[in-house]
Amino acid sequence: MTRVLTVCLAGLASALALGGAAGCVGRLISEGAGVALGARGKVVDVTAVSSQSLRAYRGIRFEPITVSRGLKTPPRIAALVRSEFSRRVAEEFDFDSQREPTLVLHAEIIHYESGGAVDTAIGPLEEIILRARLIDASGGNLLAEANLIGRSKATTSSGAENLAEGAGRALEKWLKEGGAPRKNKDDEHSRRNK
Repeated sequence: MTRVLTVCLAGLASALALGGAAGCVGRLISEGAGVALGARGKVVDVTAVSSQSLRAYRGIRFEPITVSRGLKTPPRIAALVRSEFSRRVAEEFDFDSQREPTLVLHAEIIHYESGGAVDTAIGPLEEIILRARLIDASGGNLLAEANLIGRSKATTSSGAENLAEGAGRALEKWLKEGGAPRKNKDDEHSRRNK
């Protein structure tokens, strides 16, 4: 957080010293936040997940991420998103692929926007939206459905890698909202130090 504040204050001082307009100051602050925070992650529920509905699950399996027919995306975006999903789940949640009951995550990239004419008018905006479904592996029942959004409003946090990271943040928020079992960071730290 200190890094964000430092970058933002440096940008503000530079803009004021150069006699910058308010729009330039806002852009500099946005760029500074982009450097420190990366792309943002947002969840928009289609079918709301209750705060307890995922608590009993002990495993998760990721189906291959697909891209909507005709949607133009970078060639490796699906692999980047899947890798980010796996990383976030491994770091934050107490799931094991061998344990039951198991969740299955289906995700499809339904929107991908990278820069363009909007950049010159209001600043950069890049976005990826995945329609995600959490399904009970044993019964096939749909537990929850949401749009997971990775969004960048700064050139410093743009690009496929950063948008995949933003989508990963959205997945993490969604699983937390559903009460998915979290790793106990204290236990993990003590296991590593033995």
